[in-house]
Amino acid sequence: MNEPKRHHYIPQFILRNFCFDDNNNIHYYNKKTNQVTVEQPRDIFMSRHLYRDEINSPDNPVKIEKDLAEYEREVSEIINGKFLKENEITLNTEEEEKLKLFFAIMAFRAKRTADFFKNGISKTGQKMYSNSQPDGNFSDLWKRNLMNLVNCRSMDDVRNHPDIDDYIKVFFQRDTEGIFGINFAVVGRKEAPEFVLGDTYPSVVSGKLPNGLELTMYSVFPVSPDRVILMVNNGADNTPSEVLGFRPCILYPPKEKNGKKTIRVKNLFCDEIKQINASIISEAKEGIVFKTLPESSNIF
Repeated sequence: MNEPKRHHYIPQFILRNFCFDDNNNIHYYNKKTNQVTVEQPRDIFMSRHLYRDEINSPDNPVKIEKDLAEYEREVSEIINGKFLKENEITLNTEEEEKLKLFFAIMAFRAKRTADFFKNGISKTGQKMYSNSQPDGNFSDLWKRNLMNLVNCRSMDDVRNHPDIDDYIKVFFQRDTEGIFGINFAVVGRKEAPEFVLGDTYPSVVSGKLPNGLELTMYSVFPVSPDRVILMVNNGADNTPSEVLGFRPCILYPPKEKNGKKTIRVKNLFCDEIKQINASIISEAKEGIVFKTLPESSNIF
């Protein structure tokens, strides 16, 4: 059986939501060439053999890619079935934990993260990582941890996993639980323009406290041209509108009852949508996809 060669770091089920016709065509803006082309989801936001691992899985070197595909399938049922269809989205604890970990893994599985572990680690970082990777093969360290992470479905699974390195667990605790807790918010479009999708997933928006400490306020996960999921650090809704770029009520935490959380979709106005898109566009390294061809060639 042929092994999958195109390993997507942005899931194709999300990319397909941005297609503009029945042939699965998508508009793609290449930041390096400054050109807009029509592409297929299979050909963008991917790298050949990105997750191939012959060290930890010699008998099944595409295990990570296949396990990611299973996790994506489970999450697509929640996102496409609830987040794209409902205006009041109710999540049970299992669904919430699964989604939080999945979105945290999105940053860890990225090509830029693979490149960082391959040749971007500082001398100090190399010393730290060498405690669990004495041979200095930090690409192997990345794949080994990713292989174990994609078979977890909650932060508790990560914490209790004997083969995930402790400092990786710390990173994931930060990204799934924050300092004061993390909740989901969902935003839609009240008017034009549509939301765009970049290769840096998520884009992260930070703000400074009065004491000068900079903290992540929220992370941005576009899932369609009409909906964006935000992972919000508790307390970010106290940030003034002039800092956020939109109304603080957008970040209000969901209502909780009987172990379930209900998220009300909040529609954004034009300037608020542009604020979200600006964070996506500025952090994108390779390119951006969008459903409707922009009227202005200078939109990016």
